[in-house]
Amino acid sequence: MEQQQLNTEITAGAGELKSQYLEYKTFTEYPIFDADQHLTEGEDCYTRHIEDKYKDRTLRVVVEGGKTLFKFDGNARESDGHHGKVPHPGSLKELLKGIKKGSGEAGTYQWMEPDPAFADADLRLEQLDKQNIEACMLYSTGIGLLAEHVLTDDDLFYASSWSYLRWLEEEWGFARADRMFVAPIFSMRDVDRTCQQLDYFFERGGKVVAMVPGPAYGRSPGDPYFDRIWGRINDAHATVSYHINEAPPGYKAGRSREWGEEENPTFFTQSAWQWYWAYGDVPAQETFSQLIYGNVFSRFPNLKIVSAEHGCEWIPLFVRKLDKMRGMGRNGRWIGGQLPERPSKIFKRHFRVVPFWEDDMADVIDKVGPEVLLGGSDFPHSEGLAFPSQLVDHLDMLDASAQKLVMRDNGLALIGRS
Repeated sequence: MEQQQLNTEITAGAGELKSQYLEYKTFTEYPIFDADQHLTEGEDCYTRHIEDKYKDRTLRVVVEGGKTLFKFDGNARESDGHHGKVPHPGSLKELLKGIKKGSGEAGTYQWMEPDPAFADADLRLEQLDKQNIEACMLYSTGIGLLAEHVLTDDDLFYASSWSYLRWLEEEWGFARADRMFVAPIFSMRDVDRTCQQLDYFFERGGKVVAMVPGPAYGRSPGDPYFDRIWGRINDAHATVSYHINEAPPGYKAGRSREWGEEENPTFFTQSAWQWYWAYGDVPAQETFSQLIYGNVFSRFPNLKIVSAEHGCEWIPLFVRKLDKMRGMGRNGRWIGGQLPERPSKIFKRHFRVVPFWEDDMADVIDKVGPEVLLGGSDFPHSEGLAFPSQLVDHLDMLDASAQKLVMRDNGLALIGRS
């Protein structure tokens, strides 16, 4: 099955694209569930609905000297991207293949004019049809990911996040056409105020709650202190997704300081050590183990957790050590009470993980089964797949029915469909 628009033409050696038109191909006969897609925010996403007293302090996009800056509360952060352009979807696939094989090639991003469907909900629905996608989880991009990390004044943060939440509802909806499930980030910094936002979200059809990995402002996210947050999510039968992101303020800076690393690099200028130990799957694993060891799932059995854009190769060692350290720590503190069963069993029941297309999935599937994996493309980002259903080509260790489980059925089950 294949559907094609105008091919994108790449300017040789320049990393620039002559056309914004994308090619569409599908690799499955059935429509898939994509657990990792992204929308592009408008520049007014934090200012449209905010109180006047916060308008000059909240996040804004400002262009100065040809550079795009994110300004907030008297500070500024330069965007890593090219002003007015975006990386072409899937354009780093070959580079990542080289990295996987140990290649030292530097590689470059390929930049293009934004496709209007990246920022328009109705056009995005049409794009899902062309991609053979039945439903997807849709995450923030760029400025939409920053508030939790740069707005350290709680009143400013909640005024800003309320504005962003209302902007998302107005522009995208939280479950548009029962196909696009938008996942705003909810903070754990203030239980009362976050519960108010969750109530608003669920009353308007929201089904996927995004959170940032890492410690919860001096506590474990599994601490019963947060049970009102988990209880609302549990009662709504919603899914919590930990998409790759910065941990809360101070996490990366503190770790980096202790090892002599730059404390606040941008996304693209992080060192290799920071990519490994202060970003990505390490804070995610810390978070997941805290939820399991905190006995959250005994208190809230409906909870399902998604790990998106952390890959899956960490899983076999993670579940083995979860079980071993439960025994080693048997005489230690158990904030939610001792576990009623093996941590690895809890993980298999309550967690779903989106693999990187380049991951070696055979060992993962051998250890935890295909039920834990969840197809996701990272579209339209360059690091992912230009054709979301092409992930099936990397699941050749599975038979057709198990491939469909990963590509479609596991995801639909999270949103209450089959």
